[in-house]
Amino acid sequence: MTINWITKTLVISACVLGISGCATPVDRLAEKPYCHTDRGTNAICTKDVAPSLANDEEAKSFTSAPDALTVYVVRYWREGHHPLDVSVDGGAAMETVPNSMIRLRLKEGTHKLTFSVNGKTFDRTITGAKGEVRLLGITGTDWIWGSSSHAWTNDTDEQVKPHALRSRLIKDKSLL
Repeated sequence: MTINWITKTLVISACVLGISGCATPVDRLAEKPYCHTDRGTNAICTKDVAPSLANDEEAKSFTSAPDALTVYVVRYWREGHHPLDVSVDGGAAMETVPNSMIRLRLKEGTHKLTFSVNGKTFDRTITGAKGEVRLLGITGTDWIWGSSSHAWTNDTDEQVKPHALRSRLIKDKSLL
């Protein structure tokens, strides 16, 4: 009889502790690495911390900055499980993972954005003025036999936006 009572107490305690773990609020201000998941497993994580969930939500309003050209680089989710480095005007590389985006605040004018995969370099030139917002997509495929295909998309801002809304902001950088 006492074993039955102890067993019931342990089961109920475990359930209460398990449920309370699920009820723990998400820290919307925490900055930590972002991990792209594929079918429920971590496929690849960023080395650097990503902006907070609050910053991610704010970025997805796609508001302009009056003193800058705002560019979103959106890496589509379906293309591989490896990092890609994106650079602006030959500057420092910024790591991306699938299903992520980078928000850049740039000086008005013309800029060259570059990423490389398997020894191939892909460039995109963009021109814009202060207060403008542009969205650029990166897409590609990695095949199990080692072949891959990547490119800047020719999608319009409106076509890139749904991908951006499903992506996670992993870098918020001002290059003014």
